[in-house]
Amino acid sequence: MNKLATLLIGSSLATLIASSAFAEAPTAGLSPASKPAASSTTPAPAASTAPASVAATTPAPAAASKQATAKIGYIDMSKIAAESGGGKAAAAALKSKSDKLRSKIEAKQKQLDKQKEAIQAKMATMSEKERTAKGKEFQKKVEEYQKLLRSSEEEMQQMQEKLTSELYKVIKKTATDYATANGYQAVVEEKAILYLSDQLESKDLTKTISALLEEKQPAKK
Repeated sequence: MNKLATLLIGSSLATLIASSAFAEAPTAGLSPASKPAASSTTPAPAASTAPASVAATTPAPAAASKQATAKIGYIDMSKIAAESGGGKAAAAALKSKSDKLRSKIEAKQKQLDKQKEAIQAKMATMSEKERTAKGKEFQKKVEEYQKLLRSSEEEMQQMQEKLTSELYKVIKKTATDYATANGYQAVVEEKAILYLSDQLESKDLTKTISALLEEKQPAKK
């Protein structure tokens, strides 16, 4: 029963918090000056060369605001699961359940071994009919044992999934609350990160989130 002792608590965590948007400032235009109309009753003055129109000089529009550096946090889920109060409590509950089921299975195994030895000891003196009956009886016991193994494994799996889901929700909420309050655009699981640009401000939040979890649910001794 190898799988009963396996305690795997972990999952992928990617909580997107917000995104930034920047708008460019509009550029104002200048209207050209109007040329005054000439009077019809006044003799036109001697022709003179009008000064060349000088384009209005306006200050260059301010460059679009440079996008602020995005803050990305990452956490080691397996470390939090192993060291946090909630993770330790879940692991302890799984171990306790596993030990109880293992004891039950081992007791059943011993019963089968004894029954098998008893049948083998009397096999030479049994009639064909007795051998057939004992064989069917023993086979039924074996099937019951196999059923116990399957039900125990399913019970452990369901319990593990339930505890893992509950722990994940607590970690996710804690990470989300912290990221929202501290201006992080995302919090992701460390093992999922393959590359981060230098333009991103990244930080390992494992210890921080673990500490916040401890405040909510300290480890049971």
